[in-house]
Amino acid sequence: MIGTRRRRFTGERAVDAGVLLLAGVDLLQWHAHAPGWHPHQLGVSVVTVLALVIRRRYPLTVLALALVGMADGDIVLAPIIALFHIGRRYSLRIAGACTAAVTTVAVAQSLLPGRGTPSTLKGWVIFIVHAAAASAAPTAIGLQSRTHKALVSSYIALRRSRSEELRLTRRLASMEERSALARTLHDSIGHAASLIALRAEALGSRTQDLAVAEDAAAIHSLSRRALDEMRAVTGMLRPAEDDSQTGSLRQIAHLLARADVFDTARIAVKEPAGWPADIQSAAYRVVQEALTNAVRYAPGARIEVTIESSALDSSSERLVVMVRNEPPRVAVSSTPHGGHGLTGLASQVAKAQGKFMHGKTDEGGFFVRAVFQHGQEM
Repeated sequence: MIGTRRRRFTGERAVDAGVLLLAGVDLLQWHAHAPGWHPHQLGVSVVTVLALVIRRRYPLTVLALALVGMADGDIVLAPIIALFHIGRRYSLRIAGACTAAVTTVAVAQSLLPGRGTPSTLKGWVIFIVHAAAASAAPTAIGLQSRTHKALVSSYIALRRSRSEELRLTRRLASMEERSALARTLHDSIGHAASLIALRAEALGSRTQDLAVAEDAAAIHSLSRRALDEMRAVTGMLRPAEDDSQTGSLRQIAHLLARADVFDTARIAVKEPAGWPADIQSAAYRVVQEALTNAVRYAPGARIEVTIESSALDSSSERLVVMVRNEPPRVAVSSTPHGGHGLTGLASQVAKAQGKFMHGKTDEGGFFVRAVFQHGQEM
């Protein structure tokens, strides 16, 4: 970085020396053609040439001195250089006004005694056009240079933005992969491990065989440890506030078949594929989580699962998902839970524009109910 700045400083000083050299040659050339210069004219011209050193930071000041030098002498190169830097730094309106000022001074200077004033109208037109072109050209080049610099800066910013976009896209893809893995672990492995632990605990409480009871206790302990480790892993994999779950209405039947712990199940959904994906996912999550909780907190209780759809009118349908269980028949399991629970279910149902209810039944059991509507708003 320091080396780059040093090279840049050296380059600018070299350019300044070249500009001063050219302006000095221009001054000497005109002085040779006009030996009758007064000392003050030479002084103004020299000051104007030396002022070119500050042309980058104060181009308007340099132009003002150059206009004085033009009016009192024969300075040509200094105003051209000043106009170039004005075009690079200021707006088109200011640059245009400065160009007009240089043109006006150049035309007015030709009216001084001893100048080569045109004698015809055609000569005046040619002279004015030449003066205007000579003044506008460096200004236009300066404006073009500024535009080019702005385009280069925009291109660099666009490249950086594109690079950042690609980085964020790769990061998002990685997060989605991690989220999908966390959902798979939570939905499949976690659900199955919970059932293994609960069944092992139930088996140990019912058997009279000490060897079987010891094996059941070992299976229960190992299952709980696997659940703890699995939940720790999914907690690291799952992005913050990611409660989304995969699943569909058709997969609920496979979920119930794998669980094999319910007493009755009724699934009566017309055209399951016609329901939006977010509603299907929320319904699957309700059944999965409610079934796991029922087995966890009401071991041995009778469980009912009901999923029905019905037409409200010609343009809307209603889907009702109900999971209810009777009071537990054995002691409540101490198996730890994942912490998502009913709050997570309510959040996902709300995201699908559904209504979520839960509570105790009159018999002392528990129910979870979700209602969704497809078509007109609920």
